[in-house]
Amino acid sequence: MKKQIALILLLLAGSIGYSQTQTQTQALDCSKLKNFKAYNPDYPKRTFVVKGATQESYDNGVLQLVWSVKWISDCEYEITCVKKLGESQMEIGDRIIMTIVSIDDDCFTVKRTFYSKNFPEGDVDPGSTYCLAK
Repeated sequence: MKKQIALILLLLAGSIGYSQTQTQTQALDCSKLKNFKAYNPDYPKRTFVVKGATQESYDNGVLQLVWSVKWISDCEYEITCVKKLGESQMEIGDRIIMTIVSIDDDCFTVKRTFYSKNFPEGDVDPGSTYCLAK
């Protein structure tokens, strides 16, 4: 009898945890982040603009990098560097998977995973914050 009660409690706890995760994921609305201009509050002169299937990265208003954009899900997209116009550590062919993990008003936090020659298995930056530019 004790084993049956323990099993029921275990299943109940697992289903509650699953439903909370599902609710948190469903509450994240990334629709305003499909076409936007953003900046990093720590480096406000560095901006990027996502327009459809392209992302452009600027430093002090000067275009530095052009990326192709492929949406993986509503809140996750992959960018691949297709053009390098200025000084950058990024190279053509480097990729970043951007996973939007939270949204707070006009700012959002992403987990970024970088893929390059030096990081073929990926290098994770667990949290960078960006804000929408007006």
